[in-house]
Amino acid sequence: MKIVSKSSFTLFELLIVILIISIIYGIFIEKLGSKERQVRQKGLESIGELLEGIDFNESAKIICTQKCKKCFLYVDDKKLADLPELFDKEPRLYDFDIHGILAPIKFVPVFEENTPQDVCFQYTLYPNGSHSSYIVEYDGKFYVFRAYMDPVKRVDTIAEAQKLYDPSQWTPTDSSEYNF
Repeated sequence: MKIVSKSSFTLFELLIVILIISIIYGIFIEKLGSKERQVRQKGLESIGELLEGIDFNESAKIICTQKCKKCFLYVDDKKLADLPELFDKEPRLYDFDIHGILAPIKFVPVFEENTPQDVCFQYTLYPNGSHSSYIVEYDGKFYVFRAYMDPVKRVDTIAEAQKLYDPSQWTPTDSSEYNF
């Protein structure tokens, strides 16, 4: 009598393994992509939520290149992850220049594989809770990012955004306001 040893999987066993892997994959991918999807649905007002819970020493950044078609997560100036597309078109960013006039922002390029890439959007979070400060024009709305832990505010016109963002309200105008 010949004894045959079983050294392969049956079709049923393979289907069970594939089913278990598919369920686990579906659960984890859903959780990983949920923050990015929430930010895209809520808009720029919730972009800080992408960086919540990230452990960093110097800064955590979202940097978008290639006309905002590619976005990346940088922690302490090291690229950690690719992010899904946050924008469907390139936003415009503004800040006050040294003369107090609202002017477009130009970011310093980043290098990917020794090739400079133009940055169209950059959001930085610092350990003290402050973040990037500027006005973003995107999809017909204006988003005011004020540096000192203020939530992002969305308004309909550049005049409203400029009024909310005006840095003159942050700086003292006379010595009596310094309160030493």
